[in-house]
Amino acid sequence: MSAVAYNGPPPMEQVKRILILKPSSLGDVVNALPFLASLRRRYPDRHIAWLVEEEASGVLLGHPLLDRVIVSGRRRWGREALAPLCWPSTLREIGALVVELRRGRYDLVVDLQGLLKSALMLLFAGARFRVGLADAREGSHRALTHLVPVPSAPMHAVDRYLEAARFLGADPSAKTFIFPSGPEDEAKAEALLAEAGVRPGDRVVALNPRARWRTKLWEEDRFARVGEMLARRCRARILVTGSLSDLPLARRLAARMDPTPFLVAGRTDLRLLIAVLKRIDLLVTLDSGPMHLAAALGTPLVALFGPTDPRLNGPYGVGGTILRVPLPCSPCLKRRCQIQDDRLCMRSISEEDVAEAASAILATGSRCRPSHDRFGPVPEGS
Repeated sequence: MSAVAYNGPPPMEQVKRILILKPSSLGDVVNALPFLASLRRRYPDRHIAWLVEEEASGVLLGHPLLDRVIVSGRRRWGREALAPLCWPSTLREIGALVVELRRGRYDLVVDLQGLLKSALMLLFAGARFRVGLADAREGSHRALTHLVPVPSAPMHAVDRYLEAARFLGADPSAKTFIFPSGPEDEAKAEALLAEAGVRPGDRVVALNPRARWRTKLWEEDRFARVGEMLARRCRARILVTGSLSDLPLARRLAARMDPTPFLVAGRTDLRLLIAVLKRIDLLVTLDSGPMHLAAALGTPLVALFGPTDPRLNGPYGVGGTILRVPLPCSPCLKRRCQIQDDRLCMRSISEEDVAEAASAILATGSRCRPSHDRFGPVPEGS
């Protein structure tokens, strides 16, 4: 479909039903939450839905600002495409998703993903007004009726999405992160920490050693040594987070550490992870979804960056510490290392650098408040 992009915003007085397209990844969905809050504040009486993929749906299901959450199994469908026996059920699910999008009768769809996959969902929804960022990729802008201007200077993802809120007449200044939560999640988090041996007044540090890109990874033995340093220097109780698929990695770390950490990996869904992150004193993490969750919650963190640019997708605000060694090839924004000295940007970050940064945060004994200021310059080194 070829569309004409109008210069101004759509007539919001004609809009009653809105669909947000930001399917993945977890960090991107977290970074889009202030857009939702701004839009809901401006249009409290409109129906607002969000299409999200299964892996990040826990951040949105039961969200107080949403009228509906539509869950897509796109990634799972891609895996099932290799198994012919799954094809009938997969095709039925895809068809049901398309039908649900059409039945939503949305007047406005806001595509914050800006890729071909989201453009297809946008067209399936059949909305009259289709809004997206002007720097959308893979030709997805051709499916839009209205383009949101985006400044050419480097801009954090949170602020990019808020440009769409501004375009639609909302006030983007509050920059509020709201998560669904319930008493059962809080009680489970308390029980999990009690099982870990955490007592009132204890310092609790979580290690998050997993990231989706291979180029973002740090050596396992280095994570283990940092955990040992913090346990001994700061008398901290160490947790290792992760999904069920990360459990083998968590077990390898635990086998290398003395004292042995408590494995949270494989025991938390996203809502429970959020409740746990609220209660810890520090997260040592790679560039990942849990990093964005911790930043949004105000949990102090030490984040290790190499191939990615924290100005664009770092922990939002000024709380916490980013460790990054300036190299000519970094940030490359690549999933595969382009030089012979594989992942030099990550390997150049030392255990002592991380332990010192973490110890300095723990010494303050206070939690960060989520900062709503725009992210500052990329920190150069430790």
